[in-house]
Amino acid sequence: MKMRISRTIAALALLSLLALAACGQRASAPNEVSMTASDFSPTTVTIKTGQAVHFTDPAGVGAMHIVCLGSDGNCDTTAQGPQALEGDGFTLNAGDSPKDVTFTTPGTYKITCSLHPSMNLTVTVQ
Repeated sequence: MKMRISRTIAALALLSLLALAACGQRASAPNEVSMTASDFSPTTVTIKTGQAVHFTDPAGVGAMHIVCLGSDGNCDTTAQGPQALEGDGFTLNAGDSPKDVTFTTPGTYKITCSLHPSMNLTVTVQ
């Protein structure tokens, strides 16, 4: 009996520790790309046709970004893809509402931030 109570208490203690460790941590949503001051995370995403990539720049973490089709900080104004990424792309500031970009055509898309040349993302649409 004492052994069963000890195991139960140990299990509850372990669950409590795990819950405390997870406090304040948010699992990223599927297809979410987080932007910090100088990078995309993750740097590659694979999605199905018709799905969206969820671009987010948490308040206090990132910076202003201009996200477009291209690489190494250069927007490729001739590249075709989701309208939001064509031409000069879209702007997202730290703390802005996330931007969802839907990909309707299969292919591989190179995405960059024109303000931060080291920020490069590859989206593969199947």
